[in-house]
Amino acid sequence: MKIEVYIDIAKYPHIILKRELALSFIESIIRRHGATKDLEEAKRVISNFDKYYGIAHRKFGGYLIIPKDSYDAVRGKVVVHKVKLSIENNEKIVEIILDRRVSKDLIESSLREIGFSEVEYVQTN
Repeated sequence: MKIEVYIDIAKYPHIILKRELALSFIESIIRRHGATKDLEEAKRVISNFDKYYGIAHRKFGGYLIIPKDSYDAVRGKVVVHKVKLSIENNEKIVEIILDRRVSKDLIESSLREIGFSEVEYVQTN
């Protein structure tokens, strides 16, 4: 399978996955990178999609900023910047916006672990 990783104008990578794959992606990153507050919070939000979906859309346009540990931020260990929860064709979709300092190797190896054989980076405007 092929997946596109979108890089926005501010250089943040965006990955759009079905809820189950998004959860597997976060768990793969935790195994490779180690647990951090942002990864644990992102996992909690994705696991409880239904609970957070209503809050995200009522107050924040679908986006939820993930709490981070300031020590992790200073050390450059933060992985998840924010997530967007949506439902398309009765499927729960998660857009994970990663910190711009996350290495491509970590992104690609985690995506390959969950079943994607090809990763393409696409610049967006």
